[in-house]
Amino acid sequence: MAVRLRFITVPAVMLAALAGCATPSPLVRLYPSSPDVIWVAGRASVTQQDGGLRVAAAFDHQDGETLGLRVEVENATEGRLDVDPREFTFTTCRGPKMDSCTPTRRVIDPEQVLVTLDAKQSRERADAANSQAMLGTMVILSAVTDVAAVTSGHGNGNVGGNTVATASLMQTDAAARNTGLASISTQQQVWSNEALRRNTLLPGAGVGGRIYLPIDLEAQFVWLHVRAGGRFFSFPFRQVATRLDAYGAESPAPQSGVGTGYGH
Repeated sequence: MAVRLRFITVPAVMLAALAGCATPSPLVRLYPSSPDVIWVAGRASVTQQDGGLRVAAAFDHQDGETLGLRVEVENATEGRLDVDPREFTFTTCRGPKMDSCTPTRRVIDPEQVLVTLDAKQSRERADAANSQAMLGTMVILSAVTDVAAVTSGHGNGNVGGNTVATASLMQTDAAARNTGLASISTQQQVWSNEALRRNTLLPGAGVGGRIYLPIDLEAQFVWLHVRAGGRFFSFPFRQVATRLDAYGAESPAPQSGVGTGYGH
């Protein structure tokens, strides 16, 4: 007996939707290109020292389209000095040769980020107040409409429906606005308390915090340059970007601490 096979045709619109599905962003990690790695709280850290100034750097985490590194500076000199992340820079290289490197850029300025967040917060609060005021007016108008419908005998069995719907919309809008403001507040706390900001170090003092730089997915190496106290420190990292599919990583990240033999 012949078996007849039936093929199901997938609608073109469904195929288009599947083709346009968002894919997970790559996981990006930095590994120190140095044989002398010290592990601190799970971070592969490297240190350098020059004239009484000690600097340590370690990859911390990926935050969306940026990479966060922890930098610590200790002043063992006899004078005070300023540590300002606006003087920190980075260079990305797409290969082991100098001509593969992009121009050196400054890391993200935490003070500028905080100014931007303050402005965004102010606008969001104003927008929230205006939106609630408008929707509040709509609630009153809806109630008037519902009352008029009942009074005239033209109610359709859904008395008060307009008022309830508008009030529900008002609550939904308020919840969304509060969530947005809470997100801004969280970002402000991170950049205020966890990011490395400008500090004056007295003799024997130290400071540490995170610095952030934008991700270059084409980079194979990332150099972090720290300038403090008139001294210059460069830390090479090897970048590994792991592509993800809908089910997990395609390939595991290699072990850290492997030298590249590359240097400026």
